[in-house]
Amino acid sequence: VAPGFGTSADVQRLSQELGGSLPVAAVTAMMRAEGRGIRGKSEDAPNPLTSPGTSNAWADFIQEEGVGVATNLFGNGASKAEEEPSSKRQKTDSSSGATGEKLDYDLSVLTEKQALPFGSLVQSGTMDTTLVGRKNLKSSEDAIYHLNVPHSLMPKVAITSVFTGCNAAHAIALDKSNQAYGWGRNEGLCLGDSGDATVIPTPTLVASNIQSAALGKSHTIFLQTDGTLHALGTNKSGQCGWRANMKQSGTLKACLAPKDTVFTKIACGEDFSLALDDKGILYSTGSSEFGQLGNGETGEYFVTANKLAFTNAYGFGPQVIYHKTDPRDNSHSDQQKTTVAMNEEIRLQDIACGKHHALAVEAPASNASGTRIFSWGCGNYGCLGHNRQHDEYFPRLVEAFPRGSKATKVAAGSNCSLVMTQNGHVYFFGVTKTNADAVMKPQLVDALANNQHVVTHIGAGAGNVACCTNGGNTVVWGNGPYGELGLGSKKSSAKPSFVDSLSGVKILDLACGLGSFLYVVEEDKDLPKVNLSAVEKLLKP
Repeated sequence: VAPGFGTSADVQRLSQELGGSLPVAAVTAMMRAEGRGIRGKSEDAPNPLTSPGTSNAWADFIQEEGVGVATNLFGNGASKAEEEPSSKRQKTDSSSGATGEKLDYDLSVLTEKQALPFGSLVQSGTMDTTLVGRKNLKSSEDAIYHLNVPHSLMPKVAITSVFTGCNAAHAIALDKSNQAYGWGRNEGLCLGDSGDATVIPTPTLVASNIQSAALGKSHTIFLQTDGTLHALGTNKSGQCGWRANMKQSGTLKACLAPKDTVFTKIACGEDFSLALDDKGILYSTGSSEFGQLGNGETGEYFVTANKLAFTNAYGFGPQVIYHKTDPRDNSHSDQQKTTVAMNEEIRLQDIACGKHHALAVEAPASNASGTRIFSWGCGNYGCLGHNRQHDEYFPRLVEAFPRGSKATKVAAGSNCSLVMTQNGHVYFFGVTKTNADAVMKPQLVDALANNQHVVTHIGAGAGNVACCTNGGNTVVWGNGPYGELGLGSKKSSAKPSFVDSLSGVKILDLACGLGSFLYVVEEDKDLPKVNLSAVEKLLKP
């Protein structure tokens, strides 16, 4: 990995002999310069990369290479990135020129507190989460807990928000008193320690003082009303943001994060988690296998001669480097283009996680005509929107998204992505069916735009999509093997289809999960009601 046939172990040892002031990645960058360093740009200016044993010339070089010093945010010894070599770093040229005027971001979208409207909790899809992801429903199965059309679950409880995920067979609903109700598969105690219950069939109170929630396959992150993060579930890859020795907990525990950070938004993939603070800065924790942490690496290393592992992050750490296509790269194919670091301080207003990828929307700025989209992580099926199926290890600008468009919200499914704009248009990329042609770049959903539908809510599940409009229309498409599309006996739709039973019903919130779609509706009087006591009796272990 270094001139003179140096190995990763040699570089790691050199980093330690330098007193740990430089991470392994920085030492590797120094070695690859092969003695061709130049005098520093400024011998007097302070540089965070400069140490007593490091010249300013090397510090400038490392800074241009886009290598940052890994800091220990939690005071628990050497960082994981320094303990283990990361051999799989994205190949990029990180130099970047000036980009002009500094953006004047409006972060009130993150900090303004507004009273949320409340309504009734509605679900379509199966409530038998023992089936989800393991066995498809048969056409002959018509038990009361298989909801082929949307049903009201808790008509007497005022619900404001619903949360689930494309990998999650469990769900969370918040009421107007900030109490969280959970139900579904309790994998890894992601819904709390309810005895030995592997399934919680019906909504049950699991936490209080909750502002928001995000769900992975076997973990749940809660954003409390004071801006702190707490978690339940499995921490095998660090997805709960706890220390590495904490493998699982059914008791709500605080996540590790920089002191005094106030968080405003959260999102979860299968085994990683993201968060935004009140300054629009991105934080990540968990698995880095596909680059989904946005820190520029996967942390790949050999455990034994024939066994690979990946360095995970145990605790929420900030990620501030963003990339774009190198303007000097004249490659004709998007497959070959390299990226460079953007010389800007990017601030975000929204985030979303798919199974192994992530999306972010830039915060609005008074001196910018639009807001930009960034994506990173696993690039299968074009779900990152870069016209290629490469993984991206830094948040990368989606340059195919129309310039000047004001994106406000993103949603991510297992292999697809959605972007909603201020004028209610929706862009799609990726696939809902893995055997279908992939949409490699953001594409306007013209079935909605051409019919003057103004979309207010978007969601994406394991292989399906839902959009709700201000005119009381709910449109779905993709696969719905558990009846989650809410189209009755119809289990899939290749094109956007209206959910007839929700026609004229105003939707206040929407979430798409594994085997279920969740809604908060303003009025549920015309919808069928679920007999929760009967469901509890039939499904309780």
